[in-house]
Amino acid sequence: MNKIILYTVIYIFISDSLYAGAQPLPADTIFSRDSLHFKSDKNKKTESETVIIFDESKIAPQNVSFIFNELFRQYIAVKDALVYNDSYNSVRNTLKLLDDMRSKTKNIDLLNKDDRWVFFMNNFDNIRTKAESAKFISEQRFLFNEITNGLKNFIRQYGLYDKTIYLMKCTAVSQAGNTEWFSDSRDKKNPYLGLLNDTANIKVKEVWKF
Repeated sequence: MNKIILYTVIYIFISDSLYAGAQPLPADTIFSRDSLHFKSDKNKKTESETVIIFDESKIAPQNVSFIFNELFRQYIAVKDALVYNDSYNSVRNTLKLLDDMRSKTKNIDLLNKDDRWVFFMNNFDNIRTKAESAKFISEQRFLFNEITNGLKNFIRQYGLYDKTIYLMKCTAVSQAGNTEWFSDSRDKKNPYLGLLNDTANIKVKEVWKF
């Protein structure tokens, strides 16, 4: 029963059905361009890549976006641990990310008025316990996928400061449930497959410019 409740909490945390997910992007410009779908050199093909340029006047004030920059750096640390199949640091970095999400935002009125954020904080202990008990790398990758979905909504709404990030997609059929993550560069590191140089299963889905 506790497991069902916890998954419900995580689902509500990430769900686009809540009001923020339905709001239009705070962006000035959205356009597509051809991007390289990573393949071996003789099998390269191009696919559409969406570039989103966010309007600074429509996202959160700098003090909030600075905090999300810090959270994003810690998120990247989780991603890198999974790339290297480092189960110990995956848990360690995930717990630090969760702790930072609580400690660094507790006095931010804008977040304290966001129903999704408040719900997440009210259930923080349950989510942290789940992260702490994720001993297998497959469990950690599942949780990373859930965190990615949650941060995607919050970063889209509140923004980052002076930063370009990349929404990556894993195209491997075996990873149908774990498919997206953020990167701070156009690298070939795949956190779901644990590959440092994945030339077959990665594409850039969107580029977010703040």
